[in-house]
Amino acid sequence: MSEALASMGPRIDPRTSWVGYLFASGAALAIGITLLNPSASQDLSFIERLVFWFAHAALAIVILETVQILLGRFRVAAKLPPLLLVVAGGVIGALIFATLSLLVLERLLQLPASNLGGDAATLAEFFSEFRSSGGQVILFWVLLNAPRLLMLSPQQTARPEQPEQPEQDRSGPPGPAGADTEKVNPDLVELLARIPVTLGRDIVALSAELHYLRVYTTKGNTLILMSFSRAVSAVRIIPGMVVHRSHWVALKHVDSLEGQGSGVMCKLVTGLTVPVSRTNRAALRAAMTERGIKDAERSARDLAVGTAAPTDERRVV
Repeated sequence: MSEALASMGPRIDPRTSWVGYLFASGAALAIGITLLNPSASQDLSFIERLVFWFAHAALAIVILETVQILLGRFRVAAKLPPLLLVVAGGVIGALIFATLSLLVLERLLQLPASNLGGDAATLAEFFSEFRSSGGQVILFWVLLNAPRLLMLSPQQTARPEQPEQPEQDRSGPPGPAGADTEKVNPDLVELLARIPVTLGRDIVALSAELHYLRVYTTKGNTLILMSFSRAVSAVRIIPGMVVHRSHWVALKHVDSLEGQGSGVMCKLVTGLTVPVSRTNRAALRAAMTERGIKDAERSARDLAVGTAAPTDERRVV
């Protein structure tokens, strides 16, 4: 029993698994409300109450998470401090939840008409629903995000005037003369501002954890509040590619591709491994092959002038 609980721990720990944490929190909330048996479900049997509150908890979490992800894609909203951004997501999510709960969920579960206030939902009923559930939904969302908000770096709200640029692959030809190097991608500025200085700027990989983002560098990793799509756009100056719907890797840090059952894993030089989706495997293999050719050409040039170059041991399966 203790071993099962120990193995389950990391799967519901908000520090390591946001999805598992959401599932566990939603289930705990639904069971707790069912046992408390509030007036909204007193006319239902225990099983009906359980289904009723599980449906409400699941709907609330799906709505809140979707709203938070979409909010993160807007640069204006993303400029808010993390706590205010989560509160904003909670307010919008609570409005949508109240609407769907009144118009769809309660009728779908066939609650007694006395709980619905009639056959047709009115504006007054909507405000009554939002008044009764809105505050709880917003508070629930803020408390749910609290463990990860506390984990975010103090640099989350920093905005350096001239951020240090991440290391780029300089093996290719130089840019055109007179190229404008002064223009800085604002998404890149924001991304770099949120990475602790101690982790450096040599980005290895990006991994989406729903509306959070895990940034890996050669010196470690950090959690930030930023959408995956905006982060990928920010690092487009670094030769890399999205290898999975939730993972981006810098090509220069790819060590090998390894088969794992029916899947393929991308192993990075730091030891991190990320899954490679079926649709991206050929493109990643081609990119690694092209990089191997460039490394070989560079090694040949170095040998021609008497400079030893390290051997590239990247492997492709």
